[in-house]
Amino acid sequence: MIQINQEDFQNEKKIIQVMANFTNIKPEIKRHNQDVMSLFENQLKNAIWQAHIRGKAFSNNEYYSLVKDFWKKYYIYEV
Repeated sequence: MIQINQEDFQNEKKIIQVMANFTNIKPEIKRHNQDVMSLFENQLKNAIWQAHIRGKAFSNNEYYSLVKDFWKKYYIYEV
């Protein structure tokens, strides 16, 4: 079982919470924010696991890219 670095994970959750307050996030997504958070957390854990397999920790830029790609993929963050 992989150990997730809780500090990094909490930092990512803060980024998500800040982004969830952006005015350009679709209102229907805000209503389902808990589901979205859960989906993001699962994807983040998976990405951290993949990084662990590669034997290389995520950089800050990689974390930011993951967050950004998540929003774009699920049409939550309208660019």
